[in-house]
Amino acid sequence: MTPKPVPLSHLLLLALFLGIQLSDQLEFFQSQTLLKVQQLLGYPSALGRLSSTTDFCNIEPTTYLTLVCYEDSLTQLQVVGNNEFITPLPQNFSSDTLFATLGSLSSLKVLSLVSLGLWGSLPESIAQLSSLEILNISSNHFNGAIPSQLSLLRTLQSVVLDDNKFNGEIPNWFGSLQGLAMLSMKNNWLSGRIPTSLDSLHTLRVLDLSNNQLSGELPHLKNLANLQVLNLENNTFGPHFPSLPTKLVSLVLRNNSFRLGVPSYLSSFYLLQKLDLSLNDFVGPFPPSLLSLPSINYLDVSSNKFTGMLFNNMSCNDDLHFVNLSSNLLKGELPTCLEPKTRVVLYNRNCLSNNNQDQHPSDFCSNEALAVRITPHQQKHRRTTGKAVLVSSMGGVLGGVLIVGVVILVVSRVHKKQVVKIPSKSTLEHAISQEDNEDEVKTTTRSIMEHIIKRVPDKHAVKTLTRSIKEHVWRRVNNKRAARASTRSIIEHVSSVNAAKLLTDARYISETMKMGAGLPAYRTFALDELKEATNNFEVSCFISEGPHGQIYKGVLSDGMHIAIRGLKMSKRHGPQTYMHHVELISKLRHSHLVSALGHAFECNQDDSCVNNVYFIFEFVPSRSLRSYVSESSGQKLSWTQRIAAAIGVVKGIQFLHTGIVPGLYSNNLKITDILLDNNHNVKISSYNLPRSAENKRMIGNGTSSGLKGNVQARIKDADKNDVYDIGVILLEIILGRPIMFHNEVGTLKDLLQVSIKTDDIARRSIVDPAVHKECSDESLMTMMEICVRCLSSEPTDRPSVEDILWNLHFAVQVQNLWKRDSSDHSYSPAPSSRETS
Repeated sequence: MTPKPVPLSHLLLLALFLGIQLSDQLEFFQSQTLLKVQQLLGYPSALGRLSSTTDFCNIEPTTYLTLVCYEDSLTQLQVVGNNEFITPLPQNFSSDTLFATLGSLSSLKVLSLVSLGLWGSLPESIAQLSSLEILNISSNHFNGAIPSQLSLLRTLQSVVLDDNKFNGEIPNWFGSLQGLAMLSMKNNWLSGRIPTSLDSLHTLRVLDLSNNQLSGELPHLKNLANLQVLNLENNTFGPHFPSLPTKLVSLVLRNNSFRLGVPSYLSSFYLLQKLDLSLNDFVGPFPPSLLSLPSINYLDVSSNKFTGMLFNNMSCNDDLHFVNLSSNLLKGELPTCLEPKTRVVLYNRNCLSNNNQDQHPSDFCSNEALAVRITPHQQKHRRTTGKAVLVSSMGGVLGGVLIVGVVILVVSRVHKKQVVKIPSKSTLEHAISQEDNEDEVKTTTRSIMEHIIKRVPDKHAVKTLTRSIKEHVWRRVNNKRAARASTRSIIEHVSSVNAAKLLTDARYISETMKMGAGLPAYRTFALDELKEATNNFEVSCFISEGPHGQIYKGVLSDGMHIAIRGLKMSKRHGPQTYMHHVELISKLRHSHLVSALGHAFECNQDDSCVNNVYFIFEFVPSRSLRSYVSESSGQKLSWTQRIAAAIGVVKGIQFLHTGIVPGLYSNNLKITDILLDNNHNVKISSYNLPRSAENKRMIGNGTSSGLKGNVQARIKDADKNDVYDIGVILLEIILGRPIMFHNEVGTLKDLLQVSIKTDDIARRSIVDPAVHKECSDESLMTMMEICVRCLSSEPTDRPSVEDILWNLHFAVQVQNLWKRDSSDHSYSPAPSSRETS
C-alpha cells in the first residue's frame, strides 16, 4: 500500500520543532568549556546546576547564574558567588588558565564573574573574547596593572573592575574604546592622573573612579556630552574645579583636594539630581542657585570654606530632600524653604542667626573668610611648589593653618613612601604664640582635628597624635605657655610617623566595606506613618525596652518591615536641637549593621518642642548568633559558617570605627545583639548610637561590655573595648557555650592559652562538639590565637580590627584548603598571623 503523503503543514511544524530544539542545544565544545570553568572555579554552588543537566541553554536564570544562548552559541555567562569564604578557589587556581579556557567562547558578549575570590593579574588571554561587550569582574582580588590587551576588545560597552586591587595608572588606551558607555573602577589602588584620552569617549554615561589614590588636575571632560554619573570620591584631585558636561545627573567630588571656587556654570546643570562637594577646601561665595536647580534632590557642600549671606526668602527645589551646609563660613538666615519638615537639613558650624544647630559667632566667619582669600599670584605659587602651603592670617587662625599644613604634608608624602619632614619647632611655636586666648587655641586645635580625620587614611597610625592634641590642648590649655608645650608634644609625635608605614597599614583596611546597598534613601518620616505602621504603637508591636529606649516593629505602606526606637525627651527643645545627632545616625548604613532608614519627631502642639525622637531602622526577623552556636536547640552553624559570621561582625565594627566621622566606639557588643538573617548574613542590631546630652550617652563614652562587671576599665582606649568584645564573641563561637559573667572570660581565655601549646587532640577536646571534628588544626589554632590576643588585659596589647579581619580570612582559607585536600597533609601554607606594630 502506498503511504499517504504527509501534509505540507505538518512538515513545516516538524521542521520548526526540530529547528527550535537544535537552536537551544549548545555546541559540544562549548558545553565542555563550561564544565571546565566549573572545575577551575572549584565547583562553586552558583554553577551547581551544570552538573544536573546537559541542556545548558534552558537553565532558568537565577541571582547567581545566568546563561544565554543564541542559536548554538553561548552569548552570556554571568556567575555571582554567594559567599567567597564558603566556596574558596582550589589551591592550584590560575587566572591565566581560566581566561584561556573562556577564550574558546568566541561568541560571548557578556561575561560577569563577581564575588568568586579570583586572584592574580588579569591575563592577556582576555583578548581572545573578541565579541565581548560587557565585562564585570568586580569584588574579587585581581591585582597588578590593567592589561593593554583589553584595548583590543573594540566592542566593549561596559567595563566594571570594582572592589579589586588593581594598581598603577589608568591606561591611556581607554580612550580608544569608542563604544564605552560605562567605566567603573572604584575601590582599587589606582594612582596617578586621569588620562586626557578619556575626553574622547563621547558615548560614556557612567565614570566611577572613587576610592582610589588618584591625584592631580582633572582633564577636560566637557566633550563627554552623554555623561550622566561622575563619582571621584576619596581621591586627591584638585585644586581646580573640573570642566564638565551639562547633562550630569549625579556629581560626587567628596573628599578630594579642590581648593578654589565653584564655577558659575554649575547653575546651568538642569538634570543634576545629586551634588556632593563635601570635605574639600572650596572657597568663595556659596551659589544659592544650587538650591533651586530644576532636578536637584541631594546637595552636600559641608566641610568647605564657602562664604556669603543666606536670606530667608531664597527659593529651593520642592524635591530637595537632603541638604548639608555644615562647617562652612555662611552668614545670615537659613532660607525658609529649608526649614526641616519633610527634608533633612544640616547647617551647623556656620555663623547663621538660626542657632538651633551649633553656630559660630558672626566674627568667626568674617576672620576665617579673610584668612582663606588668596591672590592670583599666591595661587600660582601653590601650584608650582607642590608643597603644603602655610597661609598666614590673624590671631588664632595662623597656628591652626600651620599645623594643618603639617598634617597635609604627611598625607602628600605617604604615597612617596618617605619619612615625613616636619617644619622646625620654632616655626610652629611662633605660630601658636600668636593665639590670644584659650578659646582661640581650642578653635585652632578643633580645626586641626577635623583636617586629620579628613586627610589621613589610616586613623590608627595617627592615634597618638590626635590623643596628644585632645589631652594637651582641649582639656589642659589655660594660657599661651601651655599651648606652646602642646605644640612641642605634637611635633615630637608627628616626627615619629613613617609615611611608608601609614600606606602599608592602610592597605589592610577592608576593600569589601559596603554601604547599605539596596536600602531606600534616609529620610524624615511623618509621625502618622509610624502610627499607621504600628497600629498607633499598640502592645502587639512592642518588642523590647533597653538602653536605646522602647523598640517597636512595624510595616510601612509599601510592605517594608521596620524597627522603631523611641527616645523620650526629658527637656523640651525644638527639632533643630537634635539635628546633629540625626546627621550622625543617618550615616549608619552598612551591610553588617541593622541600618538607619530615617527619623521622626513628636512635638508638643502648643510650643513645637520635642517630646519624643523616633529612629527608624531596617527590621531583621531572625535569630541571634548565640542561638546558632551555643544553645542546645535548633540548627548549629558549621565551623566555616562561624568564621564567616565572625568576619561579618568585625566588618560591621570596622565601619563604625572608620567608615563614619566621628567613629563610634565602645559599642557594648554582645553576641545576643548579632542577628543572622535567613541566608546567615550578619547584622549588628545594637551599637553606641549617638544621642543627645540629656540622655547622658554621648559619642565616645565608655559603656559596659555586656558582661556583668568591669565597667570602669572600658572608659579608656575606646577602640580596644570593641576588640575585647569581639574576643568574647570568638570565645563563645569556639567553645559553643554561653558566656554570661565577666569572671568566666579570664578562666576560659587561660584554657585556650594552655590548649594552644598542647597537641591537636587536647585542643579539640575543649571545642564545641558540634564542630570539633570538622575544623582543621591550623584554622582552629588561628582562631584561638586571635581570640586570646583580643582578650588581653592590657588594651594596648590587643590587635587592631584590621588585624583580626586578616586572621579570620586566613582561618577560612586554610580551613577550606584542608577540606578540599584532606587526604594530602603535606601542604604548608603561609604564616598564620601577621605581626603588628
